[in-house]
Amino acid sequence: MNTSRHTRIRSIAVLIVAALILEVTTAVQYYSTRSSVVSVIMEMAQRDVSTINRVAEVKKIAENALHHAVPEVERLFAQGDRDSLYRVLQQIVREHSELVGVDFACKVGDDGKRDGYFTFRNEETGGIQDTIIGFDYTERSWYREGLKHNGFWTEPYMSRYYVILMSTFAYPVRNDKGEVVAILGADVPMHELSAMTVKLYENMNHSLLPVIGLQLLGLLLLGFIMFRSIRSVRRLSEVSAEKDLINKELDIANSIQTAMLPDSSQIHEFADEAGGALDVKDFVDIAGSQVPAKQVGGDFYDFFVRGGKLFFNIGDVCGKGIPAALVMSMTQAVFRSVASKENSPARILQDMNVIASQGNSTGMFSTIFVGVLDLATGRLQYSSGGHDRPFVISGGALRQLEFKPGFPIGIMENATYRDFETEIAPGDMVMLYTDGLTEAMNSAQELFGQQRIVDAIKAVGAFEAPKQLLDTMSQAVAGFVCGAEQSDDLTMLAILYKGPAAGLAGK
Repeated sequence: MNTSRHTRIRSIAVLIVAALILEVTTAVQYYSTRSSVVSVIMEMAQRDVSTINRVAEVKKIAENALHHAVPEVERLFAQGDRDSLYRVLQQIVREHSELVGVDFACKVGDDGKRDGYFTFRNEETGGIQDTIIGFDYTERSWYREGLKHNGFWTEPYMSRYYVILMSTFAYPVRNDKGEVVAILGADVPMHELSAMTVKLYENMNHSLLPVIGLQLLGLLLLGFIMFRSIRSVRRLSEVSAEKDLINKELDIANSIQTAMLPDSSQIHEFADEAGGALDVKDFVDIAGSQVPAKQVGGDFYDFFVRGGKLFFNIGDVCGKGIPAALVMSMTQAVFRSVASKENSPARILQDMNVIASQGNSTGMFSTIFVGVLDLATGRLQYSSGGHDRPFVISGGALRQLEFKPGFPIGIMENATYRDFETEIAPGDMVMLYTDGLTEAMNSAQELFGQQRIVDAIKAVGAFEAPKQLLDTMSQAVAGFVCGAEQSDDLTMLAILYKGPAAGLAGK
């Protein structure tokens, strides 16, 4: 009997350690990521103090160089003297060491024919070289915005000819009628920003090592738990008491996991372009629900507001129980980290996939849907990593978002993802869910399916709030399964877009 007592104590201790590791894994991910970001921001701030005057000087040099060259370029272009025009471009690069190159792109007409030329300084030899612009420059902001403005600076972007971030000053070339016929651009390297980006990437990689170690340790402990549980069943006479103890510890893990899921009451205000505070509840109403098949599960959802946009996701880790919960906690932390600096859902998924694939010795993966809703316009960008298509409820109408899903994250490190886009009108509601909804099974082994989702929504027609929609679906599933054992985690997220408030109207 004394041996049985010690066995129970050891089992309880291991379960407590496993629950603590789940919490520590999330905490380490959060603090290491925050430390990396803060250190880079501090370094950037310190460097900005000493380089801001230099940046202004280089920008002025680029602007003056183009202003002085444009009259000669317009004259030579009008005469059709391309050779002399190219020599002028070469002279600009030769005389201004601050520039890495000069672009000359003819305006593309209805025939779609492109005629672009790039003069640049070879980094190895220091010589001046020429090349034809081989990519579709009409997609570049320096071309598109250059047609509209009388001088335009682009946001920093990655060069196709150098492994470096740079910014371009674009200036229109006009004919004698004042019509824009081409764009002349001066490329300025952003050396400081490139160095900071590399440093941040390196810091993020280093911060993942202790997290992966903790996760592997947690999986080893979970294996030990299973081994000890089998032995305990055979050896212990007080099975019910042992089960109660284990359930209490899993309840702790469930509480930790539930605390990771966001609540709409946690996001209140964000700043508009004028610096004023806007209430998120004036734009959207959000409700989420999660019912794990076990006390802890692998389903997740998340949302937060940044820069006037609502970032949200929903996902499903393969499997159930504590292993899925560990992967779920890491995935949530990585999403927050990546989405805090990236606006494209596809690029968010791509970065998350790289992190999830590296060192994935367990073979576990996650399906995930990521969306970014512009609160001022209703423009919704989204991308899917193997996840089901959400529904959009608009009055009495119902549709599913169209997209081509990518690979689940954690399977293939070099997988690529695509951005898709749609418009969400004020009053529309977006409903996201995991396969625990469509694959809910009754005692006759029948699946709930998508058609029953549609039927349940149409039976009500219009919903006043997201919670009403989730309650309706929960009741429909409960009535269908009629008490049958739940086979998979069931998670739903509903977002009601109310439309832009006065704070953003007209911006």
